[in-house]
Amino acid sequence: MNQPVRPNGAQPDMAHRHLHLFNTSLVTLVLFSALVGCTEEAAESRFTYSQNAGVSVVTEPAKLTDLVETLTSVGTARALQSVNVFSDTSGRVTAVNINADQYVDTGDLLLQLDDRDERLAVKLANVKLADAKRLADRYTTVNARDANIPESQLDDARAAVDGARIALEQAEVALDRRRITAPFAGRVGLTEIDVGDRIDTNTLITTIDDRAVLLVNFSVPEVYVERVSRGTGVEVRLWDAADKAVSGEIIAVDSRIDVNSRSFIARAAIDNSADRFRPGMAFEISLAASRGAFMSVPDIAVQWGADGAYVWVAQEGVATRREVTLVKRMAGAILVDGDLVEDDQVVMEGIQSVRAGVTLKVLTPSELDAGIKAKAPTETDEFGNG
Repeated sequence: MNQPVRPNGAQPDMAHRHLHLFNTSLVTLVLFSALVGCTEEAAESRFTYSQNAGVSVVTEPAKLTDLVETLTSVGTARALQSVNVFSDTSGRVTAVNINADQYVDTGDLLLQLDDRDERLAVKLANVKLADAKRLADRYTTVNARDANIPESQLDDARAAVDGARIALEQAEVALDRRRITAPFAGRVGLTEIDVGDRIDTNTLITTIDDRAVLLVNFSVPEVYVERVSRGTGVEVRLWDAADKAVSGEIIAVDSRIDVNSRSFIARAAIDNSADRFRPGMAFEISLAASRGAFMSVPDIAVQWGADGAYVWVAQEGVATRREVTLVKRMAGAILVDGDLVEDDQVVMEGIQSVRAGVTLKVLTPSELDAGIKAKAPTETDEFGNG
């Protein structure tokens, strides 16, 4: 077969091109190696400079902060004193002096029962007492003059006086029980009794509430049992209402924890001298309870590692890592528990360059910003002009 004939000079040109490409690649490789070497030297130089000059950071002291949480609960109010009024005896009603929601003082008459028999009994007891006294006085006078009254007879006369006096007191008690009076000052409730009705000891006459102070029982989680005690302040407002809150305080704490709800009962007292509220109303109770004191650090200072959260602390100009446990997030800060004490200088800016044992240069935020701007590259136009 006939082989194709190459033009004269074609083979030497191809070899020349291969040699040219090889030389170009070799030069490029040498230049790249030189560039990498220069870059590494520059980076090492910058690292050495940073180690000597210190990493620029901004710190903020850790602050001991009391963690106060607001607990909200619901309770029903009752009067400071409250009573259902009954009669101690049966009888016919002769007078009713009860007006609903009327204020009464201790001892004010509420209801009067027919007391004619009791009044007669008191008169009779007075007569018998007077008669017994006269007889005893006569015996005493005669005995003082003639001494002919036996001592036993004189003793019987004296005993009769004592018995008559007791009978009078019993008659007066029976008469007093025909008057039903207020046991304490407060507001009376409704009554269904009218003059002429006959009542007995089971008949409810009315109610009386001393609502100048209201008591509200509410539940508190058991974790706060050591932080809620007598004298702890509370704020109370009507349930599901936009009323202004009323201040009060806890006056009693139950001695037991409910095993089902894991909570205990606290009792708060609120001033109701303005008579705004009524017993039986539902209230929302807000209670500020402390969970203890923890260190507050800036939220941007908290870092995360394989073992959990930590912060950097500038201790004598050197970066020290402190492990912490997050307790609660707050506005711009985090409460933590860990190896921190108050006023420890916690790194909050410049953290990216911080490593354990690195020398730190503590700056103010403005100084750090000025340094960053000074190191920023100058902007150039599309032709490379600054």
